[in-house]
Amino acid sequence: MLTFTPEQRRQFAEDIDGDYRPTTKKTIVLVGLMGSGKSALGKRLAVALNRPFIDSDSVIEEEAGLRIRDIFELSGEAKFRNIERKTILRHLQGPAVILSTGGGAFCSPETRAAINARAISIWLDATPKNLLSRIGNTSSRPLLNTGDPLKILTDLRQQRLTDYQQAELHVRTGRHSRHLSMKKILNILVQNSYIEAV
Repeated sequence: MLTFTPEQRRQFAEDIDGDYRPTTKKTIVLVGLMGSGKSALGKRLAVALNRPFIDSDSVIEEEAGLRIRDIFELSGEAKFRNIERKTILRHLQGPAVILSTGGGAFCSPETRAAINARAISIWLDATPKNLLSRIGNTSSRPLLNTGDPLKILTDLRQQRLTDYQQAELHVRTGRHSRHLSMKKILNILVQNSYIEAV
């Protein structure tokens, strides 16, 4: 669970128009490809709704004492996905938070079913070209280190599309600023009566 400094809270609040409060006790889970804004927008959503923010990848790295790419290299993707699923399930059983998940997490049928049963899932969607421009340095992204990153992202989006489409809510982050993306996320949550403006 990340703790924000007062300076970070002020910075994140600059991207939030108005005051909001949750009307649901469910956790909000952000899903989508790497670079879609799950961490950056998740932190801002946590500040907007005064909820703790948890990044499942960060929790896994902290508990394993290894970086995600090292877990991939040492144990393989199947082992990583098993650790990831257990981490996410654990946080779905606790108090309501804003939970950012790894790009492949929602593609596991068991993980996806648990998220959709216990939480509100939001698919943050962007084109592969926009994703790559946000990611920048791909060295920390194991899935992008096996060939042309743009082609890999394009193929990944195609492979995972039917999984991501099973998220309850869908927000296109595109080339928008974080401010505009936050407006879209908050609006869709208001429209679905999960939060309200105060």
